[in-house]
Amino acid sequence: MKGISTILATILIVIIVVAMVSLTYTFAIDLFGSSTKPAEIGITTTTQKIDKRISFVIDPSCTWLSSDYVWQISFSIRHEGSSSNITLNEVSAFFGNDPGTISGWGTEPLSPGRIKTLTVRNNSAVNWSKTDLFTVVAPGNDVSRSITC
Repeated sequence: MKGISTILATILIVIIVVAMVSLTYTFAIDLFGSSTKPAEIGITTTTQKIDKRISFVIDPSCTWLSSDYVWQISFSIRHEGSSSNITLNEVSAFFGNDPGTISGWGTEPLSPGRIKTLTVRNNSAVNWSKTDLFTVVAPGNDVSRSITC
């Protein structure tokens, strides 16, 4: 009977030690996972934004539309990223600090490597008879050129 008690006690100690080690491992993994999740989300978001870079294909140009009494800036942008599409909601255009309305986008997003030729009209009565920066803002970067309207 003494030999069986020793064997049972040894088996019980082994089971307790295995349970404690597995609980410690589970606690450590959960702690590590919850502490690295915000950083992982931040890196993923930043990587997606960087992947949405644009560049001008040709320099923007201004045209006076006398029938509408507005300036229209024509420009072409290329998607320089490699995997994420850019939608119209992610792009805006400014002449100086004045926002404009982008047209010519269509329904399809701008996919990597592709080019879109677009136009921008002023939204408000502003002094566009000047030389200023024309800036197109995208998630990955902003591109600017100095133009005279």
